Order: sequence, then structure tokens, then C-alpha cells
Amino acid sequence: MRKGKLTFVLYLIVVMIVACFPRAGYAEGDAVFTLSESIESVESVLLDQELEVTVNGNNLKDLYAYEVLITFDPEIVELVKGESKLEGFYIPPKVDNGKMTIAFTQVGKKAGVQGKLPLSTIIFKGKAQGNANIKLVSVKALDSSLAATVYSYGTAFVDLQGYEWANTEIEALASSGIIKGTSATTFSPGDNITRADFICLLVRALHLNAEVVGNFNDVEQSDYYYQEVGVARKLGIAQGTSDSLFEPRLSISRQDMMVVAARAMKKAGKMLDESVSDLSSFSDSSEVAAYASGPLAQLLKEGIIQGYNGMIKPNDTAIRAEAAVIIHRVLNM
Repeated sequence: MRKGKLTFVLYLIVVMIVACFPRAGYAEGDAVFTLSESIESVESVLLDQELEVTVNGNNLKDLYAYEVLITFDPEIVELVKGESKLEGFYIPPKVDNGKMTIAFTQVGKKAGVQGKLPLSTIIFKGKAQGNANIKLVSVKALDSSLAATVYSYGTAFVDLQGYEWANTEIEALASSGIIKGTSATTFSPGDNITRADFICLLVRALHLNAEVVGNFNDVEQSDYYYQEVGVARKLGIAQGTSDSLFEPRLSISRQDMMVVAARAMKKAGKMLDESVSDLSSFSDSSEVAAYASGPLAQLLKEGIIQGYNGMIKPNDTAIRAEAAVIIHRVLNM
């Protein structure tokens, strides 16, 4: 086999190994993964200074393949290169706005590595003086039988204080690429989420597809959400504020977020009990619009929504943290 074909085949092996386990649970195990740096403090990187970061595995037991997610401040440092310390097939770092993924697999039928070992080195270069803020977020580890364990070392985001009720969901969705932060280190959990952005999350998370023929009059083909809103319109998930308008940049209300989530779930084959409509357990149920009472009751029965202190707050605007929780629960139903 020619070298080019072999490289391509090995690349597919790594991609398939990692992709086959998107829903692996977060677990605590004997193995521990850490980062070590070549300078005393990554909080004081200098312009043009070279920084070597090593991904280390400790107490490893049959580590056959891995995928590592690391974050850094792209305003302070930039990637130079990455190298594997193990023999096998290594996918060099892939960088996206301060998030870096590296992956590795051994090739052939053999046992995984054991003990305490350096796994990979990553070279950064200083772009400006400051804190590089390099953090290990998660490691997906596979043994030689391709059983996967995910080790989570905390969120990449530094602004989640006060939103502990959504931390797990935000971390899980961010580490799997379903939801993104507002920067490499911030999520802005209290910011409102727009109608278009929530539709984008739903359509992408549930892998919904349809042929887009036309769209709402206020959705331009150049808009980043054109395809997703078009799919949602075609499938009857997004029905707009009128026959021709969607108002994509308006903040979505909590009840509208829940209504489109219920519609999307049904299109994705996640069936809901359409016979329920009782919301009397909420003290503000009279504020729920007639079109929303059924979908909200259906989500309530499945535990997708739970309310706040006996209220559902249907007309409040939804925030990014709430959207993450809803999407996570929908995916795990």
C-alpha cells in the first residue's frame, strides 16, 4: 500500500475510534492525566517565548487510544507544533478559537500502554505578554477492546460561578462541540439566546436535515443560521412570528424555546405523550400561551423542564445556561 493511502486509512481509524463514543460518561478512574510546562508559570508568558507543554498519563492501564481537549488564550500564545511521545498514529493538534484537540491510536492488535508516561508534547509561542491560561479540559481514553472512559478536569470556561445548576450540561456539550463559548474562556451563561441561535443548536444537536427551498423573508442566505432555520421551517419546527417573518435576532422566550424543543424532539423520533396538557403545578400556568401549554406539559412529564420555585416563567427570555440544560436533557432522553 502506498504511503499516502496508508496515512489516510490510519487517519480514518482514529476518527472512527473517537467518533464512535460521543456519549461516553464522565467517570473517575485510576488513570490520571495532567499537563506540565517547560516554564515556571504560564501566567507570565513573554512575547516570542517558546513554551513546551507535555500531556502526561499516570497509572495507565491498557491505554490504546486517546483524544485530549486543551484550551488556551489565543491572544497570548499560538500553536507551533505537536508531537507524540508514543509509537502509533498521531493526529496533530486541531485548533479552533483557543480550543485544541489532539488524538492518537496504536495500530494493530496489541495491548495498550501501562504505567506513567508522557503522551504528547505541544509547542506554543508567545504572541503577547500575559497569562496563556492553558488548561486540560478532558481526555477520552480507549483501551485495547475499544471501551471508552471520559476523564473530565473541569470546564474551559471561567465565568460559570452562580450557574452551578448548569455546569455539567455546559461542560458536556462544549467538550463534544455541540455548544460553543463566547470566547475561548467564557460562556456568558446569563446572556439571552436568540431565536436563530437556539434553532441552530437544536438542528445541529439532533442532526435534523431537510431540503431547504426558500426561507423566512427576514432570513438572508448570507446569514450563518440560514440553513438551520430553513431546515426547521421545512420540518415545521420553526413557524415564525407571522407567515413570512421569523425575527431571528430577537431573544427567544422560555415558552417558545420549549415549544420548538418539543417539535424538534418529535421530528428526531423522540416521542412525547401528546395527551397531557396539565400545568397546574405551576403558580403562573395562566401566563402560558394556548399554543405552548401542550408542548410544555409534555416536556414536564419527561423531566426536560422543571421550573423555578413553582413557576415556569413562560414569558421570560431564555438564557444561554438554560438553553444548554434543555439541549442536554433532550439529547439524553
